[in-house]
Amino acid sequence: MIYEVSVGDRRLRVEVVADGRFLIDDAVVAAETREIRRGQWSVRIAGRSHEVTVLTSDPLRLLVDGTETTASSLDERAAAATRGASAARSGRHELRAPMPGLLKAVHVAEGDVVESGAPLMTLEAMKMENELLAPARGRVVRLAVGAGTKVEGGAMLAVLEEAD
Repeated sequence: MIYEVSVGDRRLRVEVVADGRFLIDDAVVAAETREIRRGQWSVRIAGRSHEVTVLTSDPLRLLVDGTETTASSLDERAAAATRGASAARSGRHELRAPMPGLLKAVHVAEGDVVESGAPLMTLEAMKMENELLAPARGRVVRLAVGAGTKVEGGAMLAVLEEAD
């Protein structure tokens, strides 16, 4: 599975390979994770150990080696749906559900101007929460569904248009 991961200002492409290896931006990285207790992990990457604690999950805030940072991840299906749903030439972007699930939260309101990559909604699917991000900077002109709605894969969730 491939993820688009943001930690602080850094964006990474992370692939978890079937044999347990990690590819980070196409480089093989030796990594081990061990849960210390619920919400706290020991992570060893390329020979360096880090302690990671999940402070909040919505939005995702982490304590990494004592320093607080924000993070997000989007799996390849959600990323493709977000990118593929946009019509860049017209300045109109449609956010569609990457898979069937329950819309847990809506983080924006109609009329809001959002930056590219800003969290718009949280979709729960297969017992995992997937943060759906803005595909581009724009104004939210339509919210097609609200929190608590069950949606099918491909369902229209929101529409953004180019903002001034």
